[in-house]
This record gives sequence, structure tokens and C-alpha cells, in this order.
Amino acid sequence: MSNLMHIFSTGVSGLYASQAGIDVTGHNIANVNTEGYSRQRVTLETMDPSVRGNVIFGRGVNVDSVERIYDDLMASTIRDETSDLQYYESMQLSLSKVEVYFNELEDGSGLGESMQEYFDAWSDLANTAPDQSDEALIKRETLIEKASMLSEKIQSSYNALQSIKEESNTVIIEYVDEINQISDNIAYLNKNIAQSEAGGEIANDFRDQRQVLLNRLAEITNITVNERTSGQVAVYVSGNALVDEGVVFNISAEKASVDNPNVEIYWGTKDQDRDRVNITTAFKSGSIAGEMYNRDDLIEGYKDTLNSLATTLIEETNRIHSVGQGTNRLTQISSSNGVTNPTYTFNEPAGALPLTVNAGTLRISIYNESGTKVNDLDIEIDPDIDNMNSIITKISSADGNPNGGMIQASISVNNSIKITAGSGYDFTFSEDTSNFLVASGTYGFFSGSDASNIGVSTIIQDNSSFIAASASGAPGDNENAAKISNLKGQNLINEQDITIDEFYSFFVASIGSDKSKADTYVSTKEQAISQLSLKLEEIRGVSMDEEMTNLMKFQRAFEASSRFITTIDEMLATLVNGLGA
Repeated sequence: MSNLMHIFSTGVSGLYASQAGIDVTGHNIANVNTEGYSRQRVTLETMDPSVRGNVIFGRGVNVDSVERIYDDLMASTIRDETSDLQYYESMQLSLSKVEVYFNELEDGSGLGESMQEYFDAWSDLANTAPDQSDEALIKRETLIEKASMLSEKIQSSYNALQSIKEESNTVIIEYVDEINQISDNIAYLNKNIAQSEAGGEIANDFRDQRQVLLNRLAEITNITVNERTSGQVAVYVSGNALVDEGVVFNISAEKASVDNPNVEIYWGTKDQDRDRVNITTAFKSGSIAGEMYNRDDLIEGYKDTLNSLATTLIEETNRIHSVGQGTNRLTQISSSNGVTNPTYTFNEPAGALPLTVNAGTLRISIYNESGTKVNDLDIEIDPDIDNMNSIITKISSADGNPNGGMIQASISVNNSIKITAGSGYDFTFSEDTSNFLVASGTYGFFSGSDASNIGVSTIIQDNSSFIAASASGAPGDNENAAKISNLKGQNLINEQDITIDEFYSFFVASIGSDKSKADTYVSTKEQAISQLSLKLEEIRGVSMDEEMTNLMKFQRAFEASSRFITTIDEMLATLVNGLGA
């Protein structure tokens, strides 16, 4: 009878094994659409045999484990590729936004078209008598309109770039918060996995959940994952631990300084008892690194280019305009640019103007009420010696300006300069080799110093008769208007020896080229990830056909084991009944 009981146990082991197989198969089928789920497989092994006499008899089957089917090496490769993809997708998204603001395909809507209209307006004015006729007035007003439109488009484009840059800062902060949250969840799962696997079992579902978190983390940043013998993992960003088994190392995002609003990332937070380390440069790929590149290199580069364009336009236009004459001479003028401290020299930061002041001469021509020039005041300027206060003194006390009776200079708003003619006089600026007028924004056509603040000067907006279309003020002289119109075809961008028009065309083309490169990188990475993901899915994915086959296989085995047990039960009953007889 003892032999029959052993045989009975063999049948029961087969029954349990089939039940385990059906259980795992059902679990696979139930999770066929679960994100990150890896199919599982029951692993069976033959039980140790028993020896009866000289004969070895099998004792049935044992359920060894439930195995998770996965390829960690391939998953790591996919994570790395995904980090690269997200990096380029961040670039692609930012470039798509940039393209909207530099669209030259729609007629009349682009900045390039506005520049053309601006220079055309100067050309039209150059072909009109510099007088107070209705025709001249209309063309001067048209020029102001076109210049204002150009300034607005430059400013709006610059502001759009700045907005995209600020968006990157906001997104970086959000990513840092998400990294910390994911790190907390990974540490929690690490503990659960270690506890579950302490007895030798594999925590398959916990591992799948952790893998989903690691995949998401890889989308945000480059990570290295090391698995410990306990089944827990340590996660690093360029050697900086985010998680080490059950311990989390939070990171924080903070503005670099009061003057620099760019967000930088620190390993550690202010309330943690450990040294905080700036790890901004540790982020090499992923969405967060892409946003950093967009902010610090891509968008900043475009801003620099737009600033170069605007600054060149301001400087070159104002250099000609400031030493010209309108239909009215000046009785008072205030500069649009000031200094931080008027006692510091122009070559010191606190005394510097937005644009460079050179060593040279500023000539102011004084006219009396009858329009006769009565004097030229030559003001020698040396940026190593002079400051805003000394220029004011030099103008007010210049030779040929007794007691400052013809012209006076004073400090105005924001430490700018104001020049006022004496009673019965007016004046023009007839020469400036020092660049002081351009640097200070005195009698410039444009105000401002770069793309962020370019605009048409207030004096021009208020009275178009101050547009200095003439170089000398002589009848029929439109030399200044012609000179400014001709700027369009001159090589003014010194570092590249190209025209303003060509410079802008290259700028727009570079945006298109950068977008095309980003599109190509994204497409290439998507294809690589798609192929790798298909291979991984073939390994880990649930196949309904395969699971149905397994279900039938385990069902048949269960039925066979049941039949086997029934047979042994009948044999035992026969034996018991026979003994009872």
C-alpha cells in the first residue's frame, strides 16, 4: 500500500504542476495589454527519485520557479537609444516653434520682407526733395511706419526666442520633480523586490513595474543601472547616484543667480544633510539635456544672431543719421542710452554705454536765428579719460561757446545726456569720429542697442521733420537718405563680410538646416528603437496563440493527472475492500 501512496503523490505533483502552468498562462493572458508586462513561464523539474530495493522510481514533478522572460542587455540598449531620441525630439519641438517666428514663405509676413520695405522707404525719401511738401511729409511718415513695423518684428521675434528659452527652464524644473518622484518609487520597489526574493523567489511583477519606471527615467535623462545581488538596483546619472537600493538621493533645480535666471541642477537639496553639488553638466541626453541645449546653445545662439542683426542696423543707420540734418535743426535733444554712474570712464563697466565709444572728435555746429552757422564746437573724447560728466562739461565750456550761452549740456534721466541750445540758436551734429552719438543714442533714427529694445527714436516719432535725410541741409540734398538706403547692399557684418540682407537669409537658412538635422536624427533613432523594441517584444511579449497552446497543453496534462489519480484511487479502494473481505 505504501507503494501505491507514493504513486498517488506522483499524480498529485503532476496535478499541481498543471495547475501552476494554467495559473501562469492565465496571468499572461490577463496582462496581454499591460504596459511593461513581461511574459512569465513556469519552470518544472523532476523530483528526486526514490529507491526501492535495487530499483529507482521517479516521484513526479516539482514547480521550480516562475520565470520572467526578459533581455536586460537589450533593454539597456533601448534605454540609451531612447535617451538620445528624447534629446533630439526636444530640439525638434523648440525648432518647430522657432520656425513659426521666422517664416519667410508668407508674403509680407516675414522679417526679411519688413527689412526690404524699410530700405525701400529710405530710397523713396532719397528721391524726394527735402522740404515740407505733402509728398515729402507722406514719405517721411511712411518711413516711420515701415521702421516701426521692422522694429516690432525684430522685438517680437526676440521675445519669442526668450519665451522659448524660459519655457525650457520651466520644463527642466518639472523634469527634476519627476526624476525625484520616479527615484522614490524605484527605491520603494527595490525594497519590495528584496523582501520578496529573500526566500529565493523572483518578484516578476515588481520587476516589471520597476522596468517601466527605468524606461521613463531614461526618456528624461541618461542613466546607468546596476543590479545588486539582492535584486535591488542602483541608478546613476554620470556617476551621481539617484537611487542606491532603498536610499534616494534627491536633486533640486534652482536659478543660477539673481542676474542669471537659468535653472541649474544640484545633487542634493538645501534641507538635506550632505554637500550639494552642481551636476548640471552631468545630463548628457534625454529630454532634460535637450532642453538645456535648447536654452543654452540653440536659442541663445539665435538670440545672439538676431542681436547682431539689430545692433548692426541700429549702429549703421544712426552713424549716418546722427550727423545729418532734417528739415528742422535741433534746439534740444536727449540721448536714449545712459550709464550706471556718470563719474566712471566709458571704458569701465559702470560708465560704459551699450555701444563702444572710441577716441575721436564730436563736432557740434551752432546756427543763429537767421540760419547762419556761427561756430563749430570740437569736443575731443577719450574713453580712457572721459565720462558722461566730463562730456557735459566739455560741451558747456567749449571754446566758441562763451559762458555756455550758445549750447548747454546736462545729465538727464538714467544718467543720459541732454543738450539744449541757447536762446536764438539751434544746432546740428556735423561730425563724430568718437562714436559717442551712436553709443549714447543721441539723434539716432533708432533707439535701443539690440533686438530686445530696438525702436524708432521718440524725437522722430513725434516729428518727422527731424528725419535727417540731408547731410548738409542744403536745398536738394538727400545724401543721408541715399546713404542709409545703400546700407542694404554693403558688407556690414564684419566677421562674415556680408550684407545685412545676406546675413538674415543665412540666419533663416540655418534655422531650417537645424530643423532638418533634428528631423533626421529623430527619424534615425525612431527606426533603431523600433527595430530593437520589436526584437525585445518577440522575447518578452505575450503571444495569444502561444498562450492558448500552453493552456490546452496544461489542460490535457491536468486531465491526464486527474485520470491517473482516479486510477490509483480505484486501485487503493480495491485493495482496501479486498483486505476487508
